[in-house]
This record gives sequence, structure tokens and C-alpha cells, in this order.
Amino acid sequence: MNDLLNLTSALEMVGNEKELLIELLNGFANDKPFSSEKMNSIQTVNSEEAAKYVHYYKGAARQIGAEALAASGQALEDVLRGKKTGNIKQLADKFKEYYDSTIEAVNDALLIL
Repeated sequence: MNDLLNLTSALEMVGNEKELLIELLNGFANDKPFSSEKMNSIQTVNSEEAAKYVHYYKGAARQIGAEALAASGQALEDVLRGKKTGNIKQLADKFKEYYDSTIEAVNDALLIL
């Protein structure tokens, strides 16, 4: 789980307030699931809107210590914003893989917190 979810870092970010971290983890896992279909449909119309969509999840990932997901989101966002070049489909697929794995790690963490 440490590769996907750094709970030590996440706890530090919330001032060691375990209940707040639990609330953030629950929100991340349940409130607004990431949708590849939505991202793809937005991206075909407007890369900037797609970047904003990814940015939301990247920021949420940072808050909960999901470092790999946040890094993957940053890479995708940079390409969508034209800051770097890359294969959007490959980056989006990798982001979705990290997202799904992170959701599993979050659900596991919620069982032990």
C-alpha cells in the first residue's frame, strides 16, 4: 500500500487529524469517481477542460498521499495543457490504472484506520 498511498505524509498534511484524513479518504473513494469516458469525451472537445478535470483528481490525490497517482496526473495534465509532449491516450490509461489501484489502497486503508 505504501507505493500507492503514503498515509504518514497524508496524516502530516492534515495536522495528524486522523478523523479528517478518514473523511478525505472516504470522499476520494466515494464522492466523484474518475471516469475515463468523461475524460476522453472532454479531451476531444477541449484539452484545457480535460486538464482541469485531471487537475481535480491530481490535487485530491496529493491531499491523501497518493503520490504515484498525483505524479501520473501531473504528467497527463502537462501534456493536455501543451507544456510537454506525450501520448495522451497512454498517459490517460496509466492515470486510470493508478486511480483504480489507489481506490483499492484507500479502501484498504479505511479498514485499518
